[in-house]
Amino acid sequence: MHWLTRAFVAALAVGLSGCALVVERPDVAIGTGSRSGAYYPLGDSICRLFNLERLRDGERCVAAPSAGPVANVEWLRSGRTDIGIVQSDVLADAAAGAGPFTGRGPDTGLRVLFAGHAEAFTLVVRRELGIRSASELRGTRINMGSPGSGERIAMARVMSALGVTQQDFAAVHELSRAEQHRALCDNELDAMVYSVGHPDGLIRDALRMCGGVLVDVSGPPIDAMLARHPEYKRAVIPGNTYVDNPFDVQTLGVRAVIVATVQLPDRLAYEITKAVFDNLEDFRRLHPVFAMLSTADMMAGPGSVPIHPGAARYYLERGWDATKTP
Repeated sequence: MHWLTRAFVAALAVGLSGCALVVERPDVAIGTGSRSGAYYPLGDSICRLFNLERLRDGERCVAAPSAGPVANVEWLRSGRTDIGIVQSDVLADAAAGAGPFTGRGPDTGLRVLFAGHAEAFTLVVRRELGIRSASELRGTRINMGSPGSGERIAMARVMSALGVTQQDFAAVHELSRAEQHRALCDNELDAMVYSVGHPDGLIRDALRMCGGVLVDVSGPPIDAMLARHPEYKRAVIPGNTYVDNPFDVQTLGVRAVIVATVQLPDRLAYEITKAVFDNLEDFRRLHPVFAMLSTADMMAGPGSVPIHPGAARYYLERGWDATKTP
């Protein structure tokens, strides 16, 4: 049994033996996302590594399911959580007081620890419709993404870039990831959207079991959108990532960013960052979308949000340059 597995089993046994550990506020709480997405396992993986490193000191980290990145920013602001996993586009909006945070003013208290996996904006459409591009979606029954989700924000921007309004669709829904998957399979939807790292189990099922196909999100209007919103990057879903999808799919993407506030003590920010990077090989094995992550991918740069001093101290000790934006 690998040392990480043995240690985690021991840690779990200790936690279950003391009821106080179940009800007390953890030392570090991480806002994640739904249990069916990649944010919850990302937060849980960070906590596992931190808990193993800090077990002897009795400190504990817990991953908290949430409604998504917008909720995670609100939880950070209220102090409900200490760390949140936020898509790079949502983070840019929060820092600027834009998008879903319009009227709140720029948030100057956010700080970045490091970046996680890349997430491709992924459109799945029923195969029989013959649609191959996002520009062909008019007249379909579409899911725009649940309110407050990264998918909803990105979808609104993509549709605006393409000159498409909600009135151009036959029906518009606001379903969660799990709900939209069921609706596509039941022929209640023609198209649905994910922002996700690949490969993804729900998308695999939608393509194989429900007659879905991946479509491109590209072209001059999307290029213009990327120029206006540098928090998005061009992305490719490689051909043969999924059965019966042999060709590369051109799209755009964001990155999951691990974010705290100035209220998180430098020591804890340092220990969280250290636990992940010192055990990066173990971290990569904890979820398929982490498998190809490198130190360069995860290095947190300032961008629109400064790096947390605790994380910066760890990077400095390793002799790493943390000046690039995730």
